[in-house]
Amino acid sequence: MKKIFLFSIGIALALSFQACQTADKKSATTKDSVSGDTNMVNGNKVTGAESTESGVDEAGATFLRKAAVGGIMEVEAAKIARTNAKSVAVKEFAAKMLTDHTKANTELKALAINKKVITPDALPADDQIHLDEMKKMSGAAFDKHYMQMMVNDHEKTIALFKLGKENRDQEIKTWATNTLKVIELHNEMAKKIVLNMQ
Repeated sequence: MKKIFLFSIGIALALSFQACQTADKKSATTKDSVSGDTNMVNGNKVTGAESTESGVDEAGATFLRKAAVGGIMEVEAAKIARTNAKSVAVKEFAAKMLTDHTKANTELKALAINKKVITPDALPADDQIHLDEMKKMSGAAFDKHYMQMMVNDHEKTIALFKLGKENRDQEIKTWATNTLKVIELHNEMAKKIVLNMQ
């Protein structure tokens, strides 16, 4: 009887130990993924984790999140430019930005969902403040500001997408490579418009 009792206690202790280890592993995984993936979504902090099952490394997840913010910024700025720009060339450029970046954003969202990476669906506060300031501008002053912003933004975006096309995930790599071609074309267009303004 004493042996059975001791044996039961031994099993109970072993099961408790195993449960604690599993809880610790879950806790550690959650902590790591949260610290690496905190976003502002519609002004609220949201935590999400890219699943290890998806095979996306932190560099891939970071690329997708940064590309999402950049894409939202391009679309929102283009909407303002369609209304506030004076130059026909700037309005036409904004229309192209709206079409191309809306398409890219849709593709990115689908890719991120497939890879189990949560991407922002709203802009950080600083970017939103910048857009709000742009809404108050118009005419030639707006054109100059918007087009210079487009050159600067596209230069940064090209650097980001060059990193993206080096990612080990084949789908991210392919999307980044294809989208980079479009972004480089935008950059050339923006530079020509800025040059013609001088």
